Amino acid sequence: MDGLATTGNDCIAFRFEGALSSRQISKSVGQGGFNLKPDVLKIQKLLNLISPKDGGPLIPLKEDGFIGPKTLGAIRSFQAFHSLGSDGRVDPNGLMLKKMNEVPKEGLALRNSRILLKVVQSMPDLVAMAGKAVRKIEEAMDFVRLGAGGLFTKKKSFDLAELHFAFGNQSDSVTLSELAFIRTTYDRVSTVLRRHFSPITGGNPFGVNIFTIDPLGLPHFAYSPTQAGDAKRPIPEVHSGLVFLGEKSDTAVPDLFTHILFHELIHFVDDESGGRNIGDAGKYREKAMRAAHAVRMRNSDNYALFATHNHMGRSRLLASQPTLNSLIPADL
Repeated sequence: MDGLATTGNDCIAFRFEGALSSRQISKSVGQGGFNLKPDVLKIQKLLNLISPKDGGPLIPLKEDGFIGPKTLGAIRSFQAFHSLGSDGRVDPNGLMLKKMNEVPKEGLALRNSRILLKVVQSMPDLVAMAGKAVRKIEEAMDFVRLGAGGLFTKKKSFDLAELHFAFGNQSDSVTLSELAFIRTTYDRVSTVLRRHFSPITGGNPFGVNIFTIDPLGLPHFAYSPTQAGDAKRPIPEVHSGLVFLGEKSDTAVPDLFTHILFHELIHFVDDESGGRNIGDAGKYREKAMRAAHAVRMRNSDNYALFATHNHMGRSRLLASQPTLNSLIPADL
């Protein structure tokens, strides 16, 4: 999911670092419910995040998406604890689901804190990745203009860009134009990472404030919504001005987590205009490295891979993403 950087001051007032949740289901779950697997799984995860002292299950439920006596019992127990009836069912937009989203959740708060701490720890790498990517692409542009005979040109910089974007035998003028587009994209990332809110002059709060917890419990590591979809969000606080971090982020190793954040930052700064948008195209990791040139130019993971490789080096890149081993030459 991609999007343009449109962060407004509203994101300061409504954040999800604590135990807030806004998970939604499409159909009823529980006794006599439709019990669709994705909906049951959401309810199981939500119940497991609720402390027993707040009506959550004494023994965590198996999160398998299948309704059974233990899940039904947990729904009924929560319902009885909060005096919400006795039908054993959770309905979309019903009081049960509303209460389950509102109840303080120690487990959720702890997990959110861990994820946000990882963001803070990744910030120095993210800032360095963006700045180094701009400089490396500028060196690649100099090489295209001046060739190997240029006094300050660096062929290795172009080779790295060629590895990740596969310019091939196209004309130098086309390659320079595309390199300029890539540089602009990285420069946008660098700008939003370095910009901070000023209590005197105001302005948009970027930097670490770009990142927050996904309150919808979507099955992603992270996502940045498209600006075009802002008018029809389940809740208005989920919008294109933020990058939302999912529960999977809690398990990602540090370097992969940083790569994922950078991937979403590319979506965040994407202008969504025709022919200049940067999406996913279903290409990640090794699939991104095998994609055609035209796909790479509009695929976020190619931008993230270049920046990660350039900053962290081959060893760290492969340690966190080993499936790339055969695709990254030892001399780059």
